[in-house]
Amino acid sequence: MASFTVTVVSASNLEDSDGPFSGSDPYVYITLDGSESKRTSTVKNSTNPEWNEVLTFEGVESPASKVMRLRVYDDDWGKDDKIGECSLDLGKLIATGEPQEFEQVVDDGIFTDAKLKFVIQTDGAWGNPEGGKGPLKICVKKCTGLDDADFAGTTDPYAYLTIEGCEPVQTEKKDGTINPEWNQDLCIEGIEHPLSKTLKIVIYDHDTFSRDDKIGACEVDLADLKMDAGPKDYELPVDWCLFGLMKQAVLSFSLEADGWGNLPSHKSQRTE
Repeated sequence: MASFTVTVVSASNLEDSDGPFSGSDPYVYITLDGSESKRTSTVKNSTNPEWNEVLTFEGVESPASKVMRLRVYDDDWGKDDKIGECSLDLGKLIATGEPQEFEQVVDDGIFTDAKLKFVIQTDGAWGNPEGGKGPLKICVKKCTGLDDADFAGTTDPYAYLTIEGCEPVQTEKKDGTINPEWNQDLCIEGIEHPLSKTLKIVIYDHDTFSRDDKIGACEVDLADLKMDAGPKDYELPVDWCLFGLMKQAVLSFSLEADGWGNLPSHKSQRTE
């Protein structure tokens, strides 16, 4: 499990929810699924507060799969007013022990946006590669029990793989089979913040004189991949019959993160 710190630095141009002359009394409240919520102290009478306060999250499981939410409240006698909010997909963090600085809009203003500055620091055991972009190694092995799209007892299948923002790749076509074996290595390069992305795989039946038929599909959240863990094998259903009650076709493949990944399950992190 991971530990990391969030240093809430400051905010600017916050809403003056108590009136034009009294100012707000802001604090920041941070939530992360599966973890204890954290909050800063309250800064009195300020629309440009400075906290410089360090908050620590401990025992976070699979951190790159989580989204951290930061809300700015005005501390009142009754119910506190929310005067801004933002979120950060932790799957966009870099695998480095160095502090990572962020400045995000928490409220859209008419003339000037309200912004929150904060810094996150991990021990570098998980995250995206330096520079933010990295490759994904793929081995598409086989598929069993595909739909007979041509109603002739066979089909001509190939797998088409996409990740948002990247060039798609595909396997070769296999002629006349509903149980193709590819055992083909592919690579998708230049994935920006790969831990925040999803790999989509679609199985098509190649047709010569008409549009290729989609006969199966599956997807994988790349935050499922671990740092330095080597290839991970998958066997996922790509088609269902009887209204989803019976698995029909299964795709076998492996994925390997190269220089990036989520926190390995055998490691425990601590940020000093």
